[in-house]
Amino acid sequence: VYAISYGPPLASIETFADQLAARVAEVRRATGASQVVLIGPSMGGLVARAYLRKYGGAQVPKPITIGTPHQGSRLAWMMTGPAVAEMRPSSAFLAGLNGATDRAAGVPVVPLWSWQDSMVAPQVSSRLDWADNIVISGVAHNALLRDRAVWARVAEEIRKARTP
Repeated sequence: VYAISYGPPLASIETFADQLAARVAEVRRATGASQVVLIGPSMGGLVARAYLRKYGGAQVPKPITIGTPHQGSRLAWMMTGPAVAEMRPSSAFLAGLNGATDRAAGVPVVPLWSWQDSMVAPQVSSRLDWADNIVISGVAHNALLRDRAVWARVAEEIRKARTP
């Protein structure tokens, strides 16, 4: 398991996607793996999808998003910064991202989301109409990262990605 911390905090999601591309290349060199599974919680799911749009899906068989505001979150109107502005519903960034990314790359994105997510408003913004959406019951936004059921499902999706 490898992690990434992207920044600076006021950069755009596209900048973070470039940082993710460098990290994916670094992990592939370190491990000898031809592909990596990306797990993107919250905005990290948008970073993973922006990576797919820019770099394609050859090295990523399955990104898994957790509580990601794929259609934006109304709460983003309460904060400032480029990445936050990109997470506002109907932003140009989200319109472009949702227009022709993952499906065109042939990559099966797996969104995990919860009706109790209080950071993604409305909660259904965490879904993708064309994806295999997985509902996690009774778990709030930040708690999604510590929930055993979430990680069991993530582990199952990674196993599926590794099975030809």
